[in-house]
Amino acid sequence: MTSDTTDPPVDANAASGAVGSEVAAPQPAPAGTAETVAAEAGKAQTAEAKSAKTKTTVRQPPNSNEVAFGWWPLAIVAVAAAAWLSVVVARQTHFTTGHRAAAAWTALLVVAALAIVAQVILLSYQARLLRAKGDAPDQPTLAFRRRGLKAAVIGQDGRASTSKTQVVLWTGALVWALVDLLLLARAYPGGSLFLNAVKTNWHPEYLVLLGLPVAAATTAKAAVAAANSGQGPATSASLKSATAKSNTAGGPGKRVYVRDPISPGVWGFFRGVAELFTYDDGVVAWADLQYVVFTMITLVYFASQFLAQPAAGLPQVPAALLTLMGVSATGYAANKIVSTKVNTQDAPTAG
Repeated sequence: MTSDTTDPPVDANAASGAVGSEVAAPQPAPAGTAETVAAEAGKAQTAEAKSAKTKTTVRQPPNSNEVAFGWWPLAIVAVAAAAWLSVVVARQTHFTTGHRAAAAWTALLVVAALAIVAQVILLSYQARLLRAKGDAPDQPTLAFRRRGLKAAVIGQDGRASTSKTQVVLWTGALVWALVDLLLLARAYPGGSLFLNAVKTNWHPEYLVLLGLPVAAATTAKAAVAAANSGQGPATSASLKSATAKSNTAGGPGKRVYVRDPISPGVWGFFRGVAELFTYDDGVVAWADLQYVVFTMITLVYFASQFLAQPAAGLPQVPAALLTLMGVSATGYAANKIVSTKVNTQDAPTAG
């Protein structure tokens, strides 16, 4: 007798549902598929876009290897106008208020024309030197801020120097006054105003006004240059190498005076004015501010007295103003010396 064994019946709906669930289940995309590559590429493009946006926020200075074309016609126009007005004003023989005002403005134009000519000459010379070297400056912003006559008021770190600015201001003021006296030479009936100013009416305090800013600038520069045992201020980038030299001379643990140059993309007239009385971090430096304020007060007094009485030659500067300038200049120089000793950082161990 045989017995037939049959499998239990299979539910067709259950089977189809199981198959359907297996087909509908999402499968993870293996690494390296087109979708993964596209996602990674999108992330890379987003990161590059953010990086490019960050880079474009930093202003780039003009090319230091070239001289802007506008300087040449400006120099020609300034020299021609100064020469023509000087001849016209110098030929006048009436010592009137209008003539004195015209002489003062013409003298200011002469000083400006001389400065523009010197600027063009320096820019051309510096551009030629850079082209001869064949390479761009390592720090374009620093090189741009020290181009031409700007180096007369900009320090080695690319910031406006308070003491150097005082030297330029007093030099320019005295040149302006002497040119004014030359233009008024024929109009004054009592003789040459220029010769009277430099011979009979000369005041020795002007040696102080010229020498005091120079002494302050020299002292400040010597203090900064003598930092770190004569190595000068170190930068954050060169701190390790400067530390290795310091450790060789004074042993480990020596502190180093660090001062970084001006940040990229920082320039402009108002920024330079603010740097005259602030520290590198933008905080007000009271010693610098005091020096600037007393200098400006003395300059305003000098200009007003000279314009009021040009026949008296260079005006006599009161002893009180000279004392205030001397004290403020001494405080400025002392603050510069102390800052090189106090504003220091721990030198990292040389690896």
